Amino acid sequence: MMVRVVAVLLRVAAVVLLLVALRGPLLRGAARWWIVDEAVVAGDAIVVLGGGEEYRPFAAARLWKAGMAPVILVPDVRLHPTEALGLRPGTTEVILGVLKAEGVPEGVVVRIGKGVTSTREEALAVREWVEGAGKVGPRLLIPTDPFPTRRTNWLFEKTIPGCEATVVRTDPRDLEVERWWTSEAGLISFQNEVVKYVLYRVKY
Repeated sequence: MMVRVVAVLLRVAAVVLLLVALRGPLLRGAARWWIVDEAVVAGDAIVVLGGGEEYRPFAAARLWKAGMAPVILVPDVRLHPTEALGLRPGTTEVILGVLKAEGVPEGVVVRIGKGVTSTREEALAVREWVEGAGKVGPRLLIPTDPFPTRRTNWLFEKTIPGCEATVVRTDPRDLEVERWWTSEAGLISFQNEVVKYVLYRVKY
């Protein structure tokens, strides 16, 4: 009996050691599978999602300068209490400031939505713009972080009839995607997106 228990424990230990040894390639492969990284094609509009002000609006400006779309859609993001008091700029104000600083003319930027608080509400605001502009089968370019790409791609194509959403992977400076499990930011970002994706698929 004891010999059998020891044999089982040795097998378990061997499996654990193997997983530890292979954790890098396995976790790196999981991230590569999860991330939607599409080739950029010309579209009808570039969508700047709320959040990620340090990289998303910069990517949007680069796409516009490259002639990939004629307009940039910027959501009106709900203000936090400190932003409402004027103690710091709101998300939308920062996005608009970045676009202006990057040389994007005001006439190119279209404000959409009102007080949005989620990606779902942003997608609905874009749908309203699409309908108002009379776009059929719109092509949207959406620069976003690596891990939200899967959820963003699925959500926009589900929310907007006939939409072809191209998510443009835009890596934050503080996120090393190839070693995401080695930092707190990477761990939080990946696990949060997996949970969000499941929640969005169930809820919407």
